[in-house]
Amino acid sequence: MKLCYVDESGNNESDPCLVMVGILVDAARLNRTRKEFGGIFESVQKLFPEPLKELKGSKMIAGRARWRSVSPDVRKQLASHLCNWIKERKHSLLLTAVDRKAYAAHKAPSMPTDGQPLWVAAGFHIALQLQKENQKHSNNKGHTFLVFDENKMAADQLSELLWEPPGWTDDYYGRKKKQEAMDQLIDTAFTAKSHQAGLVQVADLFAYLLRRYAELNDYAAAEEWEGEKSFVAERVGCLAGTMLPCSNRWATKTSSACAKWYTRLAPASLRGLGA
Repeated sequence: MKLCYVDESGNNESDPCLVMVGILVDAARLNRTRKEFGGIFESVQKLFPEPLKELKGSKMIAGRARWRSVSPDVRKQLASHLCNWIKERKHSLLLTAVDRKAYAAHKAPSMPTDGQPLWVAAGFHIALQLQKENQKHSNNKGHTFLVFDENKMAADQLSELLWEPPGWTDDYYGRKKKQEAMDQLIDTAFTAKSHQAGLVQVADLFAYLLRRYAELNDYAAAEEWEGEKSFVAERVGCLAGTMLPCSNRWATKTSSACAKWYTRLAPASLRGLGA
């Protein structure tokens, strides 16, 4: 059995793109990962006099709120450590990104138009990538859980899509005639409060780093602090080595209309990562 812990960055309408990251973990190795994260979190807690519920990647990296009292070097070291730690644990990353303007210009059929449509489209792309990857492994059928940061309305919409996947998405993973749709997944989307799921917090950090990478490279965003662009690029370079192949999410040679649609939505700087 596998679990994929997912979080996103860029939910505000003013953000040019939404980025979502999943951390794919084999259940047999999850307990050690959770214990190690607990140790990391305890060391972070010592930086603050008051209880810390969760890391909040955007605040940690930029030194906002309570993180303002922590030195930039310590914050950078922590972010770097978490990137290297996931790599050492040999967990795989999944990535999707949706440009807001591209989504408005190229809306797909059978996707929600109310609630948080970008979130649902991104979440479904994570699910499609899992399906495409896991069907290569004969013993994994129907044994992957998707766990998102708590977002009830959007998660309910995503669960409906997973229960009855739109037919136009079948060609993304080459569904066969007698194959059940999305048969590699437990057929719903689960949610967890981020402070209760450490890997959701780590996914939040990675999603923020990748969003800032896109903003700095594709949207002419200014650095929020000196050296941000080079720091983010180094961390993203580390993360890229843990990602599933780029062809799994943004194929350049494909006849799948669904795959082409998702590729069209992605910021250019992210499309070549993990090739």
